[in-house]
Amino acid sequence: MNAAHTDLVRNILLTISPLGLCWSNDTPGLAYTREGKPFKSGLTGSSDILACIKGRFIGIECKTGKGSLSTPQRRFRDAVLRNEGIFIEARSVDDVVATLKMEGLA
Repeated sequence: MNAAHTDLVRNILLTISPLGLCWSNDTPGLAYTREGKPFKSGLTGSSDILACIKGRFIGIECKTGKGSLSTPQRRFRDAVLRNEGIFIEARSVDDVVATLKMEGLA
């Protein structure tokens, strides 16, 4: 993750946190067992930010520069949309705010 991406994630979280439950979803996560063995956690392809606002599930994938969705990210997007959730490919805070307003959530 580069600094621009980190800043985008942080700014989106700061903007939407008053609206409901939201968190940064660092995947794959890396942790260690008590024995010191590493293991990865998280769902490959899941969004950078996950949220629930007014009972709606929201996945927000943050992209900077020319970044595009990977195949696992497209699969995650499709699963969210199939289940009546909201998926946002965000290049700015304004992208997120505009979508949430359109959905009646902001």
